[in-house]
Amino acid sequence: MIHSRNLKNPDKPYLTESVNDLDGFESVIADSRVQQGVCNMSPSELFEAALASCTNMTVSGVLRKRGIPFDEIHVDVSMENVDGKTLITRRVRVVSDAPEADVNAAVERAKNCHLYKVLIGEIEVRDD
Repeated sequence: MIHSRNLKNPDKPYLTESVNDLDGFESVIADSRVQQGVCNMSPSELFEAALASCTNMTVSGVLRKRGIPFDEIHVDVSMENVDGKTLITRRVRVVSDAPEADVNAAVERAKNCHLYKVLIGEIEVRDD
């Protein structure tokens, strides 16, 4: 579970800190407007980063399991509002000397990323 709290800073009223239930991990600071020297991502950007990270880990895992060597994996995610609907664009690029068909097959498995599955499925948010 993620816990988030407002940092009650009068100069930055939207500044929040989020932590998980695991000991020993740093918190994440976010603001509705990125404040230089305080945080580097807004909540929307944290969402994009989560999808990009999940995708990157999924592709990396598939490549490793299949024994496909790679130098780098780049995932770009962006969100925009188009005609009242949220459009998420995800681009995966793998730097590898392996055959392109092998790499592309591994990248296709990026649809197994948990967050991707959440986004394409039916979503319900419950408030307690």
